[in-house]
Amino acid sequence: MTPLDPQREILVFVYGTLMRGENNHGLLFGSRFVSTSFTKPDFELVNLGAFPALIRAEEGDAGSAVCGEVYAVDRMILEILDEVEDHPRLYVRTPIELADGLQVQAYLLAGDRAAFYPRIESGDWRQQGRAI
Repeated sequence: MTPLDPQREILVFVYGTLMRGENNHGLLFGSRFVSTSFTKPDFELVNLGAFPALIRAEEGDAGSAVCGEVYAVDRMILEILDEVEDHPRLYVRTPIELADGLQVQAYLLAGDRAAFYPRIESGDWRQQGRAI
């Protein structure tokens, strides 16, 4: 793996439409793919229809390890992602630690905003039927 240049790059964990082969992946143009990874089992993935949301599992609830990809993005791409994810009004870019110990930024939705949406039990956006 090429070392991270913290002056120019930020590690971002993506878990839905920004992943390779998905419809918003082009927004990561020029960003460096780092790895496929998983969150710690402290999260849940919910299906909002056309895209998923990552939420923290509520205390006492079993979470799951959510599958995604890590990218090294520059500050300009980060600004674009913030705009697309409507940070901080809808999603909040939050530092999290992945299962492998890597420290990344991820876009989380507040759990109360996802209360009525179905959970993606597998933790993998690609392995579930999308709602229409």
